[in-house]
Amino acid sequence: MKKTLIAFAALSAIAGMAQAQSTVTIYGLLDGNIQSLKTSVAGAGAQTGTIQSLTQARIDSGGLNGSRWGIRVSEDLGGGLAAVGNLEAGFGLDTGASNAGGGTYGVAGPAPLFGRRANVGLSGGFGTVVIGRNSSSYDDVSADHAMMEQTIFDPSNTNNGNSATAAVALRGAATPAALVTAALPFLNARNTAWLGYATRFNNSIKYNSPNFSGFSGSFMYGLGEDKTTAAGASRMISANIKYANGPLVVSGGYQSEGVAQTATTSPRFDNMLISASYDLGVAKIGAGYNVAKYKDVAPGVSLDGQKEYNLSVAVPFGATVLSAGYARSRGNDFGTSSGLGVQALYSLSKRTTLYAGAQSTKAYDRLASAVLLASPTSSIGNTTTYGIGMRHKF
Repeated sequence: MKKTLIAFAALSAIAGMAQAQSTVTIYGLLDGNIQSLKTSVAGAGAQTGTIQSLTQARIDSGGLNGSRWGIRVSEDLGGGLAAVGNLEAGFGLDTGASNAGGGTYGVAGPAPLFGRRANVGLSGGFGTVVIGRNSSSYDDVSADHAMMEQTIFDPSNTNNGNSATAAVALRGAATPAALVTAALPFLNARNTAWLGYATRFNNSIKYNSPNFSGFSGSFMYGLGEDKTTAAGASRMISANIKYANGPLVVSGGYQSEGVAQTATTSPRFDNMLISASYDLGVAKIGAGYNVAKYKDVAPGVSLDGQKEYNLSVAVPFGATVLSAGYARSRGNDFGTSSGLGVQALYSLSKRTTLYAGAQSTKAYDRLASAVLLASPTSSIGNTTTYGIGMRHKF
């Protein structure tokens, strides 16, 4: 009996130790807002052939951050090694519907349940390696320059980017002009000056390095898994390098989003970003420069790159933070777009924030307005947003 009790006590202790070495964290974020959204759209019916203003009142989700919930797991394997995993689902707070958030590159139809993130891997002194659906390495540093933190009021917000649409246009474009014609109405419909990019990739492997005296880096490769007898598989490459030391942050990011290769072309959409920010104490300032370019859209032909700039500042006043930003995107093929945004954040607690803001973005196209009016969903790219909302983290 004593031996049995001792064995049982030992097993209980081992089980307790194993349980202590494993963690499961449930977390989430709820973000909803009331908006007034004004856009310029192609007229219909008696107004066909004209540009009309359309103002819509709406309740929307994700003013500061996309609403989500997730599960994060970690198990200590000993020797500094740990097994890690993350499942994260996005949803619209206004409807309750699943929402991958930030674009769903390569995914058609309804958003997947864990569309924001679904991965498993190992973490240790070497860094972290995971496989599955991941946020891109470029996206991890995309907000380093944005003191408005890529909210809906940030004119350089690229998380509502156009990449999924661009991929479709790339597949169907026989010439650069065909790509511009197909993609321009969708590009102009966005409420951001910068073109955008895909924030997440399926079937990917991602590596995050440890921190070396302020330096860190990341690399991700996405397998297209769409190879056919007539076309090679697409591929997605994303990488970053970052230096963060005290008030100074400098980072760079690169991302190449490819679509299925043909015998003569390997069409892709590339972004290259350089960011810098500095915390002065009384204010935090940031600047970013990005080049977005469609490459190899026809045999040996690429579109001129959009040169994109952003300047922003954030000023704290106790529990309130006021910020403003200006963004611009300019190129020979897609013309020029620019935007200005302001916002105010007020922290009710560490987890709950009230916010309000406004943003105005305008696009000036190189194509004739007749091209824009050819589609009932096209616009000349003028968008004005006013909104108030609340974010709660748990």
